[in-house]
Amino acid sequence: MLRETNSFIRHNLSLVCLFVAITCSAIVFSEYNESSVGGSTQFFIALYIGYCVQNTILSRTGRVQINRGMVGFGSYIWKNFLILLVAMGIVIVPLAFGAASFSRGALVLLCGGLFAIFYPLLLALVGTWPTAGIAGSTSGLANAFARGQRNFLPTFLRLFAGMILPPIVSFLLIAIAAASSYETDAIFQGGKISLIALALLIVSQSLQTFGICYASTVLARKFQMSEGGPQGGTVSATSEISEIFR
Repeated sequence: MLRETNSFIRHNLSLVCLFVAITCSAIVFSEYNESSVGGSTQFFIALYIGYCVQNTILSRTGRVQINRGMVGFGSYIWKNFLILLVAMGIVIVPLAFGAASFSRGALVLLCGGLFAIFYPLLLALVGTWPTAGIAGSTSGLANAFARGQRNFLPTFLRLFAGMILPPIVSFLLIAIAAASSYETDAIFQGGKISLIALALLIVSQSLQTFGICYASTVLARKFQMSEGGPQGGTVSATSEISEIFR
């Protein structure tokens, strides 16, 4: 599925670069004005990238066709938003009862770790529910859950790799830069833009955009195969896991 992801990025490189530029601009603007607009903008752009990737794969056009309209975009947004809320609820509600037992740093770390597990897990189970609307299917949540049960572990690991590994790599790059005495905690330092911090931001957002494209490709291909697309024969779990990054 890396091949399909690379193909989408290659054929839509200017659009992908535009997404990265808009996201970086929103983050810089948010930091400059000390507002929270960057987070909501990032979330919307991530969903729009996912929609474009899945729409392109399902329509087999190879390129994003702006003039084809945005079939199923509204349902794609609210369904993904609902899945995100459920994942956050699963993580936050149980921890809320034991929050007093943890320090603030430990609580943030624990919430982040649990979210990194449960969000890809939910997407592996019902992530094709929003995708169905793009394909014009009327299948519901139960159908998505049935699709998600098949090859669940490989799908989960692919989604985990696509959505969680890029932020981890970005964090490691920032940590390495900080250890090398570079100030990377803020883009604006002393009233001026830090070129090192800006470069790391661009690299970070590029990695995360690639991860979103890959995760979206995984869900689109899973929907295709479940609805009668090209399928391979029965393979063992070991073989499936070994082919996670195909």
